[in-house]
Amino acid sequence: MKTKNLHLLHFPHLCLAAILLLSCSQKGKPSSKAEMKTLLEKQNQILATAFVAGDARKLAKMYTDSARLSPDGAHFIVGRDNIKAFWSKDFKSSKVLKMKSNVLTVEGNEDLIYETGITVSDILYKDSVYKPRIKYVNIWAKQPNGSYKLDVDFWNDDKTE
Repeated sequence: MKTKNLHLLHFPHLCLAAILLLSCSQKGKPSSKAEMKTLLEKQNQILATAFVAGDARKLAKMYTDSARLSPDGAHFIVGRDNIKAFWSKDFKSSKVLKMKSNVLTVEGNEDLIYETGITVSDILYKDSVYKPRIKYVNIWAKQPNGSYKLDVDFWNDDKTE
């Protein structure tokens, strides 16, 4: 009888431990479209900060090792090092003054998040400021540490305006 009562005393502690373990494993996991959108809005702000700073090294860290970048009208650029070289070259000829992304749609799951959106920028090129508007599709892949990095970055001019 005493052994049975000891098990009953430990039952609430076991339940509490199970709840804590399950809640810890869910940490950082976007579970709804709203949470995915919030996550991507933060990621896009980090990207914008790196663009405005002209920091190709920081920008490259936002991509997976095997990421694919597809600039408007160009071939795929594959791999973080090649993407860094692309942005380094780009930053030598132009300066991003301002950048704002608007996430239009998100889909996906814990491992991959698909995003579409519109980005508007002010870019200084030679002596003129250009205001390009681009549409994009990004695929963000979850990393072993729980963070998300760009695995596919595809964009072109948005000619609707």
